[in-house]
Amino acid sequence: MKVFVSGGGTGGHFFPALALIECLLEKSIPTTFIGSRRGIEQKLKSQIPVEALFLSSHPFMGRGTGEKLVAVLKNLSSTLGLLQKLRGESAGVVFGGYASLPLGLSCILRKKPLYLHEQNSVPSESNRLLSKFAKRVFITFESSRVYFPREKVVKVGLPVRKRLLEGRSLSVSRAREELGLEEGFTLLVMGGSQGASFLNRLALEVFSQTGWQGIHLTGERDYTSISSYYKERGIKVLTLPFSHSMEVLYRASDIAISRAGASSITELSLFGVPALFIPFPHAVYDHQFYNAKEIEELGGGLILREREADTEKVILFLEKLARDREAFSERIKTFANPVACELMLEYILKGG
Repeated sequence: MKVFVSGGGTGGHFFPALALIECLLEKSIPTTFIGSRRGIEQKLKSQIPVEALFLSSHPFMGRGTGEKLVAVLKNLSSTLGLLQKLRGESAGVVFGGYASLPLGLSCILRKKPLYLHEQNSVPSESNRLLSKFAKRVFITFESSRVYFPREKVVKVGLPVRKRLLEGRSLSVSRAREELGLEEGFTLLVMGGSQGASFLNRLALEVFSQTGWQGIHLTGERDYTSISSYYKERGIKVLTLPFSHSMEVLYRASDIAISRAGASSITELSLFGVPALFIPFPHAVYDHQFYNAKEIEELGGGLILREREADTEKVILFLEKLARDREAFSERIKTFANPVACELMLEYILKGG
């Protein structure tokens, strides 16, 4: 069997797809990645360890009439172009978003097994559409179950890359040593792959007022100004624009301030790092809030809306996390599933 995997447009769709590809390669299963020429996957194509096809797929949601027409034509063209690839024994696995639509439609037209993975609590329009034709719908958050045909849904969690999973064996002291940090309480601040200007400004205030040791992932845009700010004031914060060694940062951290994307939540959960989640307020369908809500209900973190997140309130919430850190840590660990990929493959390879 050959497996086609599609996920892109954003890192939230792309990195879980990469994690599944790693599992497929371990089993020596022929695999092809399908992405979009305009998505993050094109920029990060060097990380894709299998044959990769980049199509002219185009986003539809939130666009004007002219762009929607362009999207329909480009997605139709991409779908027709894929049909010749889906021959013989093959299956498609899509991770949602506009980049996945051509593969999903091609599988339907070719009558090939189609499997979906939904990362967020509130699913994308493309996954809702494709779920009607899928054999299985794999979900990360329990709350997304109601959007799909009940008999098709399997909760597996979010696939995570092997490097992160293996990084859990690193000791806290070794991680801090690698980062040049001192022993003691450490706060991680991260705003996603592009950083977040609001969280960056908030972090400056929090570290200035508390004097805590920290790790601050700023994104490229704000890195220079924020790094200079800490250095000029002698504040003990390791400042990075991004990191390819997130496992070390997670292991070195006690608690976090974070947006509430599915990947961030899952990775924090795997390392038992409780967080104050400040969801991105403009996320489609407010899905980041509902992602974080599931963790808060588990007792693994706290939520503040961005409009409510003044410095004083944020510090109070962080102090609560720090006081009860062990209890929060144990509860957030119950969310992630380190064998999500293996569970998905059981269904895919058996045709179930």
